[in-house]
Amino acid sequence: MSTLQGIPTQHGISILKSNLKQTAKKFQLIGALTHNAPPASLSVFHTDTIEASYYDDNGVLTFVLNLPIETHFNEYLYQIKIVDTAGQSIVDCQTPVIALAKGIGGMVTLKAAVSGQAGQVIFKHNQYVTETELLGLHFSKLKKELLALRCGETLLFDDPNPRPGWVDLDGAPLSRTTDALLWAHAQKTGLLISQALKDSNKKKYAAYWGAGDGSTTFTRPNPHLVGAYTRATPAGVAHGEYQGDAIRNFTGSTSAFYRAAVVSESGIFGSPIYGSTPAKIGTPGADPGANYGLDIDASRQLPTAHEIRPHSINYAAKIHRGWM
Repeated sequence: MSTLQGIPTQHGISILKSNLKQTAKKFQLIGALTHNAPPASLSVFHTDTIEASYYDDNGVLTFVLNLPIETHFNEYLYQIKIVDTAGQSIVDCQTPVIALAKGIGGMVTLKAAVSGQAGQVIFKHNQYVTETELLGLHFSKLKKELLALRCGETLLFDDPNPRPGWVDLDGAPLSRTTDALLWAHAQKTGLLISQALKDSNKKKYAAYWGAGDGSTTFTRPNPHLVGAYTRATPAGVAHGEYQGDAIRNFTGSTSAFYRAAVVSESGIFGSPIYGSTPAKIGTPGADPGANYGLDIDASRQLPTAHEIRPHSINYAAKIHRGWM
């Protein structure tokens, strides 16, 4: 019974749509001594002040009531009424038939089909904020603002599956309307370019946002294209710029290109045999032995692959859209 739906009376509609809505400060518990009493026998057995009234995040009029939990009522509850200062019914709400014994009660939220400005407080009985009021009036707004602050945040996830509030950084299009926050973020990054330019060299512009169809969509960056790792922009490199792979220089040496004796080589150099020659120059009739060539193979000294990369673990890159 934590959230109930009430129906405004004709008198209530005229009150709630005017400045007199602040007069809706009381609620009444309507019931009888039996669980199967006829409607005509129902009567008021408790009157109290509502805790608060406000328009919720969707603009629906909401009343927060505190049913006495320490009081034992002999009556069964049938209805709750919101009344004005004159005791006239403003909102009627049918409830499940409940025996309100001691220990049964607490905060109840009652919503009425009357719209207004979302978040507007109409009446507040106490200065402190109740849990129900916090969740119904303030929490959704606070949650929305906190989520908006996360818009554009990027993280790596070990779980590649869809996650509420996040979208993959995979270059796919998004709606400028649905993801208005992310579209606004893209425009502030300094990395938004025309879609034609982005598509002309997807690897070079992997970190850039694309303008999509130019009116209703835009496209995301795609670091997966290059298996990229990110770092703080160093001096002399543009923000968001793609840098191709590179390694530090390596060197080696060899002592000879023919085998007069034992050839020695080091590092990345090798000397494969490729044949023999008649005689060593300057030494008639002498056989210098097999001639050797010179080759370079970095794998003799370094781990190699089809790409140059640091040590890495590959996770799913996602960006927060600022809402869930």
